[in-house]
Amino acid sequence: MYGQRARIGLIVPSSNTVCEPEMAALCPPEVSTYGARILFEPTLEGLKAMKDHVGRAVAELSSEGMSRLIVFCCTVGSMVNGPDYDLDIVRRIEEKAHVPAVTTTTAVKAALKALGVERIAVATPYTLEIDELERRLLESMGYEVTELRGYHEHVDPTAFRNDMIGRLGPEIAYELALTVNGPQNEAIFISCTNFRAIEVIQRLEDETGKPVISSNQATMWHSLRKLGIHDTLKGYGSLFAFH
Repeated sequence: MYGQRARIGLIVPSSNTVCEPEMAALCPPEVSTYGARILFEPTLEGLKAMKDHVGRAVAELSSEGMSRLIVFCCTVGSMVNGPDYDLDIVRRIEEKAHVPAVTTTTAVKAALKALGVERIAVATPYTLEIDELERRLLESMGYEVTELRGYHEHVDPTAFRNDMIGRLGPEIAYELALTVNGPQNEAIFISCTNFRAIEVIQRLEDETGKPVISSNQATMWHSLRKLGIHDTLKGYGSLFAFH
């Protein structure tokens, strides 16, 4: 049977093409992931509206005891309404599914705590509007954002589509991460579950000497630890290798 150790349910934005492949790649033996999609538009209104579709996705993922844990897989979508918004989403999921839940924001906070860092440089694939929002939200959580830059900051927001993010190769995340890195940050955070990055995490750590986390890497790491699974995984950064 697939998923003998654990089956993890993923709530994924409808246009996201990166999250599920990356999460599957990070699964240790006998852990499986299964996705349910919720409608999403890459705007502030679209990010806030995601919560309205969570109930249906949770019902699907918790049917017949399918998932031991359910994950809300969107970075800004799980922080958009303030510092504790991720905990509200967790509560909504757990009350309906009766299994533990995490969000990407919850996972990123846990990862940064495990790494012992508070000063972060952030690379994103977002528009300027969403980048400015994420900076404010991260700072409201107590992090010092030394630099934040988005690949699509200069794209007309009315022409921007989420599939534009999913089409970016990992070399874009690599180059952007090096651009935001500097003398002040303690770590690099590559934000967005639709931004392909796990292949370049170890390379970035080797070159910068700093821990690097991505949305999907942190989300899977925290999900496994929440389930009591402490396997190490080499090649995907110090978070998976040592923590």
